[in-house]
Amino acid sequence: MGGVRSSTDRASPVVAVFLAVGLAETVGQVLLVRELLVNFQGNELSLGVILACWLLLTGLGSWLLGKVAGRIPARPQLFVVTVILYAVVLPVQLFLARVVNTLVGVAPGQVPGLAAIVLACLIVLTPVCLLHGFQFPFACRILARRKGTAVEQVAGLYIAEALGGMAGGILFAYLLVHYFDHLAIAALTVVFNLAAALLLLSPVFSFRFFTGKLVIGALCLAAVLALGSGALQRLELLFSRRQWRGHELVSVENTVYQNIAVTRKAGQLNFFANGLLLFTSPVPDITFVEETAHFPLLHHARPRTVLLIGGGVGGVLEEIAKHRVEIHYVEPDPRIIRTAERYLPAGFPDDGRVTVEYTDGRLFLERTTGEFDAVIMNLPPPSTLQVNRFYTREFFKAVRAVLRDRGLFAFGIPSSEAYMTEEMLRLNRSIHTTLNEVFAAVSVIPDDYTILLASDDPALPALDAAEISRRLADRQLETRLFTSHYIEHKLGPERVSRLTGYLHERGEINHDRRPIATFHSLALWNAMFHPRLRGAFELARTVRAFWLAAVPPLLLLPLLRPPRRRRPAAYPVALALFTSGFAGMTFTIVLLFLFQLSYGHLYQKIGVLTAAFMLGLASGGWVMKRRINRLPGEVAVLGWIVVVLASYACALPWLALRLSGGYGVAGELPFSVLNLAGGFLIGLQFPLACRIYLRRTGSVAPAVGLLYAADLWGSVLGAFLAAILLIPVLGVVQTGFVIGALSLTAGAVLFIDSRR
Repeated sequence: MGGVRSSTDRASPVVAVFLAVGLAETVGQVLLVRELLVNFQGNELSLGVILACWLLLTGLGSWLLGKVAGRIPARPQLFVVTVILYAVVLPVQLFLARVVNTLVGVAPGQVPGLAAIVLACLIVLTPVCLLHGFQFPFACRILARRKGTAVEQVAGLYIAEALGGMAGGILFAYLLVHYFDHLAIAALTVVFNLAAALLLLSPVFSFRFFTGKLVIGALCLAAVLALGSGALQRLELLFSRRQWRGHELVSVENTVYQNIAVTRKAGQLNFFANGLLLFTSPVPDITFVEETAHFPLLHHARPRTVLLIGGGVGGVLEEIAKHRVEIHYVEPDPRIIRTAERYLPAGFPDDGRVTVEYTDGRLFLERTTGEFDAVIMNLPPPSTLQVNRFYTREFFKAVRAVLRDRGLFAFGIPSSEAYMTEEMLRLNRSIHTTLNEVFAAVSVIPDDYTILLASDDPALPALDAAEISRRLADRQLETRLFTSHYIEHKLGPERVSRLTGYLHERGEINHDRRPIATFHSLALWNAMFHPRLRGAFELARTVRAFWLAAVPPLLLLPLLRPPRRRRPAAYPVALALFTSGFAGMTFTIVLLFLFQLSYGHLYQKIGVLTAAFMLGLASGGWVMKRRINRLPGEVAVLGWIVVVLASYACALPWLALRLSGGYGVAGELPFSVLNLAGGFLIGLQFPLACRIYLRRTGSVAPAVGLLYAADLWGSVLGAFLAAILLIPVLGVVQTGFVIGALSLTAGAVLFIDSRR
């Protein structure tokens, strides 16, 4: 397997090109995921499906096409063909991502079914993922024919891909997304990738490989001309218009946080964020905006200062301002405000009483020294781990800390007066019970979107419709639907007592470390749009960590069979990489989740956390590459690495919780160090696993393809389960124990295999 032709060695150019491939793959992944989230109005379930499909398809490409790579001539020039294909495929798939809803029968703004989400992911992601899955084993086969051992070359390629992924993540978060549209980012990525591929067609300035150089030059020239002439901007607008068919597209832009689109239909302007309708103009949802503003403030005798967290544009701010109060409005994305100023008839309220805080709502509460008579929260339901941070006991305590004496807190959750499903009941009871854990008094205003009012004022529940109507008259508020008759109807004793009866039963407390409301929200969403899966969610709700005790014996079963002489035993090393892929993905999700608890919507910092994991992978691969020829008992060494990973998995949640709880160094540095350490332990494993397996088989590309696929498929399981099931249902601490148990089992399998 060691190569000859050292005089013509091209290992370094191949590795350099694959660093560019890793960068391009990361940027392309982020672009396509952002586009698909606009179509799916992304929650944790849809994001999990997208990531799972990406990793599953890339693993299939590595495993299945890796076998094909073993039969293709190992020429670097043929690898250039895959780079050229990526340059063509990425823009095409970006276009498909804009129009895929049409192909699967989903209208703009409509919530897609799970089958539609999976089908759309397969249409958009399959070509890109299969191509990248093929590139890794094929590049390994090319390098295996050069100087040095095949394992050293595979390790070098693994390190290059990790470093490229790290660079791609940092470039996208800190530079590209701030200054370029998605098509322009794709064009820049393609040009960089193609330019790097010229290294494999050396000497560059000669007529050798003229056809390949001509194609690369033509594609680069086309991309540069499109960037300079404004053609890409026009194409971007054309793609977006196809995405919003049936609407007149007025404006669209991608911000650091989301995609913001403004459409016109039937005389109404519709404002969307990531495909989710925020508000309409000039006729907003009058009932919603008036209830959101006036019910809380009329429950306070004399409000002077109000904190509004989210959802101010579109009417709520204007209604709050009618109470002649000082308003602090927290909105993390300044583009929302600018879009409102540009397109709303009345613009954005700016009479000196409104102070806009461009930051995360939870971060603002932790840092403010001000006090408020009322805190009104207008955010989506807790269907994602990011939003759930605003519905936990810890957040409610932070709100209580900034309220003045007799101050109140108000927000809404999905509900129903006519009939509540079990999923809706569990969500409502969880939030209601959590709120009661913090505040002395909680009142409800029933509707299909129930308003919850919380205060330490014991008189809050005693306020009736007559008193609220009197305050409405005294303040001389101009309202359209919010009248004394309407108040009497909404606060009717029978309606309130019926809803209170529903909520009387105690629900599960929603904690930072166990965000169960996210699971209940996803279960409710599933019951509404995918009722056939209700049984699966019902079973998932009852999962307990000790159930997983049945998994280790199942993983040990394959060892009961006698070893095969004619076929290499891939199972032990493949299982180790599968569990490490699962651990790596779950590590990252746990740390991102806990980092958000304290630092919120700081996406650049979250990009740094991901980059730290990739740096850890590269560092671990580099260390193992240097020491791999001096290791005695390679299988046992891999087993001990897995055991150390298991121990780290159990300790990680505790360490991260201490940091997110304010006991550690502020900022992203400690979280980055934790993720880097996890990446280092995982990075140690891939080169060593390849060494072990390649000793048992002589075919580089299929072997590497299988192991690379095992790593990716473990990541599939982590991406899908961590945010949907493990963290919400079990909590972050027990999630660490689950990772540890699986890793220990993989270590046991390796130790048994080392003695056979």
